[in-house]
Amino acid sequence: MQAPTISTSAVLYARVSSKDQEREGFSIPAQQKFLREYAHTHGLTILREFVDVETAKQAGRGGFGDMLALLKAHPTCRTILVEKTDRLYRNIRDWITVDELNLEVHFAKENVVVSKSSRSSEKFMHGIKVLMAKNFVDNLGEEVKKGMREKAEQGHWPSMAPIGYVNNLATHRIEPDPQRAPLIAELFQVYATGAYSLKALLMKAQTIGLTHPRTGRGLFKSEIHRLLKNPIYSGDFMWDGNKYHGCHQAVITRALFDEVQAVPRLKPRPRHLKQRHPFMGLLTCAKCSCAITAEQKKGKYVYYHCTNHHGGCDNSYIREERLSDLFGDVIRPIQITPEIAQGLAAALRATDDEAEQRRAGALLQLEQRRRTVLRACCEIN
Repeated sequence: MQAPTISTSAVLYARVSSKDQEREGFSIPAQQKFLREYAHTHGLTILREFVDVETAKQAGRGGFGDMLALLKAHPTCRTILVEKTDRLYRNIRDWITVDELNLEVHFAKENVVVSKSSRSSEKFMHGIKVLMAKNFVDNLGEEVKKGMREKAEQGHWPSMAPIGYVNNLATHRIEPDPQRAPLIAELFQVYATGAYSLKALLMKAQTIGLTHPRTGRGLFKSEIHRLLKNPIYSGDFMWDGNKYHGCHQAVITRALFDEVQAVPRLKPRPRHLKQRHPFMGLLTCAKCSCAITAEQKKGKYVYYHCTNHHGGCDNSYIREERLSDLFGDVIRPIQITPEIAQGLAAALRATDDEAEQRRAGALLQLEQRRRTVLRACCEIN
């Protein structure tokens, strides 16, 4: 194993990500004890200890962020003590963040020390372990999403109960909220008459006492609109872009739901898409420096001209075809070598990988928050 640096101060970091890990011997006290003994054996003084416990009730890594802040503020402390690779990193971004600080990281249980001076083979193996930690997070997010999709296919709402329903933790199903379900049914019946606008229906909801189940506040107009468009109250539901026939008890009939969807005020207004022109936003007027805009004439000819925002500009129009030729004259001499093309491709792939990492991390955090809200919802009810 690589010898420690001259600096003898270090920070200790311990993390668990579930109650299962607590039971399996990865508990915070067990990690702390092991790392303290390691520090004593190797002559390291622990400057401060940082802990993160990620469970359904508490997500995020405040301890990790606090540790990095301390290391940035104390340049004499360049050492992190952690049990294993997957205790420190959850994704490649964490790895890069730690690596940029030029630290020495002791993975005590793996008997490995990684620093800038480590051999290339050691860094390579360390990178493999980081990728394995990331793969664990990715798989966890995929499994959560897969499980929720399978639950939806079985006809069971897989997430937090919408307004008008409550989650039953014993059966893992949703049931009509005795207090709010009748009020929602009344809103559907009233709106189906066509005599109410959404604003009037909002006032009606306030009058009959329909409130948000978690905050107790009145509903917003946008929430009323989404409520009326949600088929879950008639026995069906949408999940991940697909419609499923639910096994839960309906609050209203499908016939009433269809009547509400037919109310003209509830139908979405047709969108008038703004026409886009290829060179918009790329040009400015050579005379007055205003932006160049485009407009279509006779339904087929596109002309670009100055917006004349400052007034008094007499610059002429130019046809899109002519502008395209001019751009071609500028771009044609530019050559991209195979080496540059490969570098660009590698950069794009790296960007895609990072986006996938953020997506997986976001899915995991959302699932943790969903469980937190489910528990809070059941406690309220």
